Amino acid sequence: GAMEDVKKPQTKKDGRPTRLYAKGAFVTFRRSNANQRNRCAILQIEGVNNKEDTEFYLGKRVAYIYKAKKAKRKPYSAVKKDQPQTSRYRVIWGKVQRAHGNNGLVRSAFKSNLPPRALGGAVRIMLYPSRI
Repeated sequence: GAMEDVKKPQTKKDGRPTRLYAKGAFVTFRRSNANQRNRCAILQIEGVNNKEDTEFYLGKRVAYIYKAKKAKRKPYSAVKKDQPQTSRYRVIWGKVQRAHGNNGLVRSAFKSNLPPRALGGAVRIMLYPSRI
């Protein structure tokens, strides 16, 4: 069941907070033998291996986080204007749309299509919005 895997926000022995997202991987784009549909990314969620377990994750937000060359100003950084916070990490947001096949893969759409170098890379499936 997908619900047992969801943890409460506590801290571990080493002081790191418990993660509030499920780990996943970007497996491939939706495709046929001849064509690839880049608007639809297929993800594999850790610990999900049948169609029934994907039900919990439908509609959840997905984040693909990557590191860029140039640091950009953080959006909405509530700091002084003369010294804005910058970060080299960037995010492409998406959401889980539906199941794909019977083995627990899901289809997802991202705000801008994922780049090919993201293939095989890690994504975070956030535990919101809740449907329970």
